Amino acid sequence: MPTLTAYENRIATYAAENNHSVSRGQVKRIARDLYERQARMSDVDLERVFMVADPTPPTAFREIARNDRAAARRLGLVPA
Repeated sequence: MPTLTAYENRIATYAAENNHSVSRGQVKRIARDLYERQARMSDVDLERVFMVADPTPPTAFREIARNDRAAARRLGLVPA
């Protein structure tokens, strides 16, 4: 997981490269928000975000839902 400082550096670099005027305080706040959001995500959430290869959101959502249903069937949580 990236550190808070790593987020700050990446945000500041991105802003400079794309001609965005962002104050140091804004950079720190955005970095803190991203860092805290990532900390709240579980490994399963991250896997769902990064492991779906389909680039279109509706298809990706259907793929995630299909995988969840298949996992529930394998675990015996729903009838086959």
